[in-house]
Amino acid sequence: MLQLDRLYQSGMILQREKPALFRGEADPHIPIRVESSVGVSAETVADVDGYWNATLPPMEAVPSCTVTITAGEEQIKLEDVVVGEIWIAAGQSNMEFWMRYEKHRAQETGNHPNLRFFDVPKLSYPGQEHDFDYTQVGCWRKAVPEDLDYFSAVGYFFQKELSQALDVPVGIIGCNWGGTPSCAWMRRETAERVGSVWCQTSDAVFRGIDREAYCRAMAQKPDNNTGEPFRNAFNEFILPQTPTAEEIQAFLNAQPQIPPEIAALPLPQNTPGILWQRMVETIVPFPVRGVLWYQGESDDNGDETGLYQRMLTALVQDWRQAWGETLPFLVVQLPGWKAWLDYTNMGFHRIRACQEKACREGEKMYLCSISDAGEALDIHPKDKKVVGERLAMLALGHVYGRDILCDPPMPRALSRQENTIRIAFDHAGSGMEIRGETLSALEIQGPEGSVPYTAHTEGDTLLLTIPEDCGTLRLAFAWRPWYQVNLYNSAGLPAIPFVRTLQPAFQ
Repeated sequence: MLQLDRLYQSGMILQREKPALFRGEADPHIPIRVESSVGVSAETVADVDGYWNATLPPMEAVPSCTVTITAGEEQIKLEDVVVGEIWIAAGQSNMEFWMRYEKHRAQETGNHPNLRFFDVPKLSYPGQEHDFDYTQVGCWRKAVPEDLDYFSAVGYFFQKELSQALDVPVGIIGCNWGGTPSCAWMRRETAERVGSVWCQTSDAVFRGIDREAYCRAMAQKPDNNTGEPFRNAFNEFILPQTPTAEEIQAFLNAQPQIPPEIAALPLPQNTPGILWQRMVETIVPFPVRGVLWYQGESDDNGDETGLYQRMLTALVQDWRQAWGETLPFLVVQLPGWKAWLDYTNMGFHRIRACQEKACREGEKMYLCSISDAGEALDIHPKDKKVVGERLAMLALGHVYGRDILCDPPMPRALSRQENTIRIAFDHAGSGMEIRGETLSALEIQGPEGSVPYTAHTEGDTLLLTIPEDCGTLRLAFAWRPWYQVNLYNSAGLPAIPFVRTLQPAFQ
């Protein structure tokens, strides 16, 4: 009965320079041997219940090898195993966003067998794995034309850049689910401690629901068929394009109707702790280099207290504790967005501020700015290439030690003298640049309302000229729901949102 956990398959990738964990089941007490064709091996014995794990010594990057697992007379041979770099691509729909719908998909026609992708099955209630067909997910794929559609678009462009820069194979483990809040991706007890409001809300909507009947009802909802992502009619309609409200309504009217008593039931994947339990724990503690995190849209609840910063910080702590190391987290700061379907942007500026503060105060947490890459009427920007490439810059600079400018410009100091405001930026490189005739996304408010200004750059500084005697000023950069930043550093990275208050300049 020799078996391996789902991650261990032919075509998989192992993390270089870290011990390579293998685990599975066998007959109780039987000796297990794991051996790689590159000359390393490990031995163990299955415990009383038949569970075992074995750890190969660290290996350098290799383009292909074979790993053989032997238990008595039984043997499993994993072919075409590569050793390189592995990152987890985690979060909600903008990380999940498949290459199938990516703006630049048509240009990606090459074969890149050294890029591998594993999509963790999206499971959120007991028995879901038996209700639907999951043979199309939970498997290792190569970046070749017939499989590329299944890749996370952000993950693919990240690993492609990384592989070219490091000259090693790169793998992505996709552990993400559209529309899910941060509380679902951490331990339930952590969510109760840090974000009790989410737990109270969830408990309230589930109160009085019979759990067995609930699971039976979930099997009748087509949206819960997460094993075949391209059979989801809504994804196929909404993700490749930005339809009008009329087109959306026509689409919805044409869909088979789910019984209202089932349609009204709460979504299981939004339950605090559930995706930690049913997805994250299935890959813990498979050795990886770090985590790409693109999430926060579903935490936009109008909160003014900095809750998301505490949630994100606690989530990172949970993941690091589970892996037993301080994994780097590269966090995508949400871009501008106005409205989509029947959703409106209530407080993304608060989410962005929380993301910035969490990265500024957290160890090995780095902020990725895509403040120039949003879409006004679509919460899913179609250009994920820019996101993946900027994440790769962060990884190369902060994790792999390359001497490159990889951080977005951040305001360091503001000063005011007569009718000139100076904003000096960190991470400016050889100088700041306004791309276009005028500066976008900056608003200046004074006691009498909006204050006009002109802007130009000088080295690492943005200079604003305003009328004299404007009183106390509030500068808000990229603070409205919709904006597109056109202020960049010399590496082509856009400045992050900020808000500052300036007192009058006294002579």
